[in-house]
Amino acid sequence: MASSGGDVKLGPWGGLGGDRWCYRASDGITGIVLRVEGNIKSISFKDTRGLVSGTFGGTGNDPNDRGEEKKIAIQWPTEYLKSISGTYGRYKGVLAVITSLSFTTNLTTYGPFGTAPGEPFSIPIADGVVVGFHGRCGYYLDALGVFVTPANSHGSISVGQWGGPGGDPFSFRVGSWIKEIIVHEGTNIKSLSFKDGNGQEYGKFGGKNANDTGEERRIEIDGLSEHLTSITGTYGDYAGMVVITSLAFQTNLTTYGPFGNATGTSFSIPIEGSVVIGFHGRGGHYLDAIGIHVKPRDIEGTISIGPWGGRGGSPWSYMTNRGINQIVIHVGSNIKSISFRDTTGLDSATFGGENPNDIGERKTVLINWPSEHLISISGTYGKFSTLLTITSLSFTTNRATYGPFGTGSGTPFSIPINNNTVVGFHGRAGHYLDAIGIFVKPQTTI
Repeated sequence: MASSGGDVKLGPWGGLGGDRWCYRASDGITGIVLRVEGNIKSISFKDTRGLVSGTFGGTGNDPNDRGEEKKIAIQWPTEYLKSISGTYGRYKGVLAVITSLSFTTNLTTYGPFGTAPGEPFSIPIADGVVVGFHGRCGYYLDALGVFVTPANSHGSISVGQWGGPGGDPFSFRVGSWIKEIIVHEGTNIKSLSFKDGNGQEYGKFGGKNANDTGEERRIEIDGLSEHLTSITGTYGDYAGMVVITSLAFQTNLTTYGPFGNATGTSFSIPIEGSVVIGFHGRGGHYLDAIGIHVKPRDIEGTISIGPWGGRGGSPWSYMTNRGINQIVIHVGSNIKSISFRDTTGLDSATFGGENPNDIGERKTVLINWPSEHLISISGTYGKFSTLLTITSLSFTTNRATYGPFGTGSGTPFSIPINNNTVVGFHGRAGHYLDAIGIFVKPQTTI
């Protein structure tokens, strides 16, 4: 169902506490495990290969604050995750955390889980599949957002719409880029029209009240260095109808607006790694409702290589659409655990390290992205404490090799590959790092 192309990053919603993290499934998400009591204590995921994400949140030491385990099983491929909604707010006097969550698939909604009150958030998405999550976590789940990949022939997802039920529906997608936006505004948004990079015009949407057409505003986007990334605005009552009362247009360089009068209910969608390629909504006397069609900027897929090692532990997976600039391993006679950080500061879970009596010595590999990027790994696997685990690892970039870390005993493995960048890892882990492989993307897509 999900494409092998790029995805769009939406959110996160929630608080600023904890550490940043992210998780991408190798394909669809088939399982979600929550620990819940009042708020969301922690969350973890499983994909179609049985790979687990590690646990995000739940690091507190209070045994009375662990929460009750809740499991969601998603029957891929006939069922797939489309969106999330929930609330965030203060819990036990700490910073804002996620207080409740619901998960929407193409068949049903699971939840809500959690009972603590808070500020609501929701992500109205169509034509997309949730393939990953990101956010912040510590004692609890502090913040949560999603990665969405298109599930239609257009290669885009539809976000929204917001506003009222009046007017006639409209929808368009451009084949080039949105070059010009024409807004007619007053106390509300009277109408919108657009022009793409090929000179084709779309609209006018709204503006059917000849006695209330508003003032014209024009936005020019060059399409080379600048592209439209999202919108924000408000909707509320005007002349007895629920319509869009204000709009702002966000590009990778700046924000245009707001236009209109920002009264009513606000809406926004934090979004990264994407380009707005069209709009949809409703229009009549005024602009009644609006949403966006979004396409990932990265359209190339990845290749999975490996894993090497033993069959113990649980499967895991980590992938980023940014560069990896830090690897943390704990090492002794074998590799105890491994974790990663990408160039935006997002941390993965720790894979392995579940033996508290044998955690090893911490070693950190720093990669000087973007002039330096990871291209391969090598190492050995063999017996340790009756388990077949990774006994040593080296990390190769376009500039250097870091390691080996560990003893180097056992069966060697290496991956002689060129013209690529490592964008993720996968394998098996439990008490130690049992097995490891990599996700590789062609270097031309960086």
